[in-house]
Amino acid sequence: MGDKLERIFEYRVLHAKERELQIPLTQSESSRLERLRHQLPSRVPSLDDRDPFTLLTTPLPVQFVAAGRFGAGVLRNASAIGLAIATAEPPELGQRLIVHVQEPLHGLEYTFPCRVISRVLKGVTSMGLVFEGVPSHARIGGRSSGVWRSDTVPEAPATERSGTGAGNRSRSRSRG
Repeated sequence: MGDKLERIFEYRVLHAKERELQIPLTQSESSRLERLRHQLPSRVPSLDDRDPFTLLTTPLPVQFVAAGRFGAGVLRNASAIGLAIATAEPPELGQRLIVHVQEPLHGLEYTFPCRVISRVLKGVTSMGLVFEGVPSHARIGGRSSGVWRSDTVPEAPATERSGTGAGNRSRSRSRG
């Protein structure tokens, strides 16, 4: 599950770097991209696709943002080109969206920019997405960067530590 998403993420980053950002790849990046291209299926899977190369052994919950609206679903299939997600209300065809997938085994959240290329509106509703743009990922469940940590107390500004700020405040209070 996690390894599949990690390989897809790596492929999408290298592909976007070369094709969309037009940044030349190093020799090792080119070799890695080719290896991943041969390992990963090159079609957008459908929701009911049972291909062992696209099927996630454990479906993952996803959240997405499309046209300022939030949605949720379950990621069932993934390939080098796109995703198949079961969702109650699939966005319109051609709609661009941002998909967030949390992969708890490795403690990562993947973010993929996508576009809707297929919708199923009867039975199990779903959407087929093709990747567009540069993906990103971040660690989840760990300690924060320190900016909003609740276990630390911020330092007092320099004027308060030196005493000049406190003296000025007490004088202004006594006048009013």
